[in-house]
Amino acid sequence: MTEFKISAYKEVVLSVRNLERDKRIYQELGEWENIHEEDVSTDQLAFWDLPASASARSVILKYEDYDAGMIRLISFSGVEQRHIRSSAQSWDTGGIYDIDLRTVDIATKIEQFQAYGWNGFSDVKRYQFNEFNVSEILMKGSEDMVVALIERHEPALEHYPNLKGLSHVFNSSQVVKDLDVSKHFYLDQLGFNIFSEYVGVDGEDGPNIFGIPHNVYPSVKRKLCIVSPTDQNQGSVELVQLEGLTGRDFSEFAVPPHLGILMLRYPVQNLSAYVDFLQKNKVALHREPTTIMMEPYGMVEAIVVRSPDGAWIEFYEPRDS
Repeated sequence: MTEFKISAYKEVVLSVRNLERDKRIYQELGEWENIHEEDVSTDQLAFWDLPASASARSVILKYEDYDAGMIRLISFSGVEQRHIRSSAQSWDTGGIYDIDLRTVDIATKIEQFQAYGWNGFSDVKRYQFNEFNVSEILMKGSEDMVVALIERHEPALEHYPNLKGLSHVFNSSQVVKDLDVSKHFYLDQLGFNIFSEYVGVDGEDGPNIFGIPHNVYPSVKRKLCIVSPTDQNQGSVELVQLEGLTGRDFSEFAVPPHLGILMLRYPVQNLSAYVDFLQKNKVALHREPTTIMMEPYGMVEAIVVRSPDGAWIEFYEPRDS
């Protein structure tokens, strides 16, 4: 079989009502740069199966010189929308739960997000995750989106020499119904690798980042698996199952043009070979290979798959690559 290569996701696409409001969050709090702004092409809207009445405008925001983990904000017009994860709790499944951003001063960042009207499921929590000692908070804001702010204490954070605001998106979580089913999809069908795995069964009675009632938390088995198309914790997906908690499922709403964290976009070298790989592994393509205009990358060949819990994932290859 001809080889293919999947890189870390180039973009996480967020569907928002107010481009200017959400753009300011990442420019002011994250010190990110606006690198591209455009009207979304009609063939891309058609690729998402939106009506002819629909239009959209997008902004791409980038952290320093990192050419991955960018955020594309899209604001749609002329089409009905709802929140993907409307009034969701941490244990509700379906779609994409959060994006993860690193910081070196989490206390200040929390105050800054709160000034924009964002709030946490709980206050910041310091904990040990395998070899990593971190402080983390899950903050929820516009369009019911969740951003995880993470400050690494030990071991020392590498590869972020100038980090002052917020890093690029290095990880994104999905709360799933069945971790084994999701692992099979990402590992055996999409060809991703395990970066890290953890099962927590001994939580202390008290505050926790998920906002689970304090007396219930010790009885909840927390099963996590971080998967990535590379061998690094970059462009990774963190699969989370909170065993013992049952909530709503938002899988059916995790499609364009609904509001919230809409999709992950992975660049692929030799997309046709990857399509063959997916078909061999019995992956149903939600969108067959289609040529669309995806600025600033030009004409690309793109496909869509959806995870067992409805997460929308695009794989694409520029036509001139």
